[in-house]
Amino acid sequence: MAKLKYGSDEKINSQKAEPTTTANQSTAPVFVPKVKTAKPEIKFFVMSFCPYGNQAEVGIEPVYQLLKDKVTWTPRYIISKITQDTVTQCKNSCPQRVANDEAKKKCQEAIDAGQLTGTDAETCVKQYFPYQTADECIETNCNTLTIGSLESLHGQQELNQDIREICAYNLGDLGKWWKFVSLVNEKCNSNDADTCWEQQAADAGLDVNKVSSCEKSQKILLADKEIAEAEKYQVSGSPTVLINDTSYNGGRSPEDYKKAICSAFKNPPKECNQILGQETNAATGGCE
Repeated sequence: MAKLKYGSDEKINSQKAEPTTTANQSTAPVFVPKVKTAKPEIKFFVMSFCPYGNQAEVGIEPVYQLLKDKVTWTPRYIISKITQDTVTQCKNSCPQRVANDEAKKKCQEAIDAGQLTGTDAETCVKQYFPYQTADECIETNCNTLTIGSLESLHGQQELNQDIREICAYNLGDLGKWWKFVSLVNEKCNSNDADTCWEQQAADAGLDVNKVSSCEKSQKILLADKEIAEAEKYQVSGSPTVLINDTSYNGGRSPEDYKKAICSAFKNPPKECNQILGQETNAATGGCE
């Protein structure tokens, strides 16, 4: 487990852009897929409570709504097994996860920039910077780690939520999965997910019992698969987005993702002509 990186010029989250008729031009490099296909595949590796992974989900979801089954959408989760290095890195990351003036400043900057809506700085800090001191983080999040066990960067409840989101995806209704993930991102956090998720799943139209049963019975199997996928693609950071197995490192607005995905079609559908707001510059913040 490595550090949660908060770049000084990065945003905590991203506002869902409304369709417009024009788009600002980005200075990000033009995305060029390795191959063009009739049905592109997008794999996006995240952690369920990584703010930058959530930002990517906010950017990708409108593109899903636009293109639906014209694209293969495959969410993946970054899970690992605990080693002594994991414990050390956890402790080293704790000062970055403390609710202090710097955390409040980052949240307020995101709100002022319109990248985080429907909340205030105090709520943002509570969600993304959940500890009062580094020692509290170490005691709660690091000293409880067991060598050889499964882990996710933001703690046990994030790991549990990773598995639940995989279970929800495997039920086969991607629209309900997106609604579930969006509700969890909005209303839950890494400290309350185990009690918060059920209402969000129900509101998304998912079978809560099936998700819960899957989490209990398939956790190890599903986690091992995610670990293997991350190793296969040499992924360690959230978000990591692959389009036709080509790494995408551009902006995280819906228009950015739409343009990149549409460039991977052999014959882009008419939906690719729709503008999903403004393009943005390449983003670098992530959880590693």
